[in-house]
Amino acid sequence: MRFSSFSLRWAFGVLMAMWAPLVPAAGLTSVQLAATDHEPLVDQVFPTVKEAYAQLGIEASWISLPGERSVQLLNVGKYDGDVMHPAGLDKPYPNLVRVDVPLISVDAIVVTTGRVIPVNGWSSLNAYHVCIRRGIKAIELAAKELPHVDVIDDYRAVFDMLKAKRCELAVLPRDAWIEAQRLDVTALHELEPPVQSWHMYHYVTKAHADLIPALTNALTQMQKSGVLEKRESQFWKSVDQIRQARELK
Repeated sequence: MRFSSFSLRWAFGVLMAMWAPLVPAAGLTSVQLAATDHEPLVDQVFPTVKEAYAQLGIEASWISLPGERSVQLLNVGKYDGDVMHPAGLDKPYPNLVRVDVPLISVDAIVVTTGRVIPVNGWSSLNAYHVCIRRGIKAIELAAKELPHVDVIDDYRAVFDMLKAKRCELAVLPRDAWIEAQRLDVTALHELEPPVQSWHMYHYVTKAHADLIPALTNALTQMQKSGVLEKRESQFWKSVDQIRQARELK
């Protein structure tokens, strides 16, 4: 069988079009991502993000920063992307672009030192003095409607506020139990149900928006293979074991 030069060029063009989503930006060999400090979910999610970049031939690393500072620096292009945040981060920080494959889901839970109240969404917390951790953007944005909120810089201070009864309850991501273990905090109580749940996504800056098709492809393949679901299930199982060991008896 003989092929014309036109046929060969056409076939080559088709192959290049199929391959294009896997080709990284020319000359890009590494990226540095930002992430909220002392946030255990980052440690869980980053290996997945790193694996996706590796499929593009790019080495990914991340730097730990205070939550608000990390997104501000991202928005001015100091770093290449954000390890993970919920959908909507691009609204207050328009230099960020979401890779639209959910990496993991996380609950916002209500934590007390023993007090039990009925939890039915954010409005059910209106009558209480609430503490949240600064830099957990999804919770910060959702809690803006509450009348009595203290935004605290770190988990240690949040737990101290609870213990001192300077706030009646805290709203934290469920993985905060890992921080309770690290800080040797016990006698906390998690109320049910969660006030809200979110999917978490990877973000890149607009300067690297050309990576999104390739990253989407890599993460979608991990999603279809069941890798993401398995990692998520194992992680939350370990968090629940920590909760059971440290929760108020």
